[in-house]
Amino acid sequence: MMKIKELGHLAFKCRDLEESLHFYRDILGFPVKFCLYYADIGQSNPGEEERWIVYVQVTERLFIELFDGRGAERLSVPSGETFNYQHLSLIVEDIHAACEELKAKGATIDDEPSLGMDNTWQMWSHDPDGNKIEFMQYTEKSFQLVGRTDKSLD
Repeated sequence: MMKIKELGHLAFKCRDLEESLHFYRDILGFPVKFCLYYADIGQSNPGEEERWIVYVQVTERLFIELFDGRGAERLSVPSGETFNYQHLSLIVEDIHAACEELKAKGATIDDEPSLGMDNTWQMWSHDPDGNKIEFMQYTEKSFQLVGRTDKSLD
């Protein structure tokens, strides 16, 4: 059986790449690791530095890959309009401090911090394309850490 070591990246097709980059880089604080340009694949005028894909770094080995939404059309790639993305979940150390920081940076908080039924703090926001983002803070009783002993897993 194949063993998955970790999540590598999440990829988002962006309506406005610059707006999404501002959100993930400037509001959430994820640095840009690298960019791929249309010129890399011969799709730009010489010397043009138009970005096609931007990789932002979430943790040492976890990335979010932001695609210019116009790219699928420019490259004759199926655009993948149908998908089943639900949300991105990010673990934070202090959910209340994270909420205040996001507000101060102009992010919209869809749901304020609350303790979920899994005994984990959660709060919700979204990126400029409407992709939902859950921020979580584990507690000593979080099911993600201790499991759930009151229900059978059968």
